[in-house]
Amino acid sequence: MNKLYYGLTTILLIAAVYLMIIDNYLSSLAFFSLGVLYVIMGWQEKTNQPKIALFYFIIGLFIITVTYLGDFISGNIYLSTIEMYESN
Repeated sequence: MNKLYYGLTTILLIAAVYLMIIDNYLSSLAFFSLGVLYVIMGWQEKTNQPKIALFYFIIGLFIITVTYLGDFISGNIYLSTIEMYESN
């Protein structure tokens, strides 16, 4: 199961970085999914290796928080820009 998790995280990381390079809006979704996968990995590893599980869990929560806040802030900026153009 660990090889499957490592494979999925590698594929998601490569896809997210590629989408970020080509400036696609789906890159934030890929990073968010990567964070969720890290949280799931941390949850699965909590009984076997608690220190590694805590690392995965914290990294996953950090990725989820950063991508969510980034999308929220950029969405608010985008809406403010649209309102400014519509008012002129």
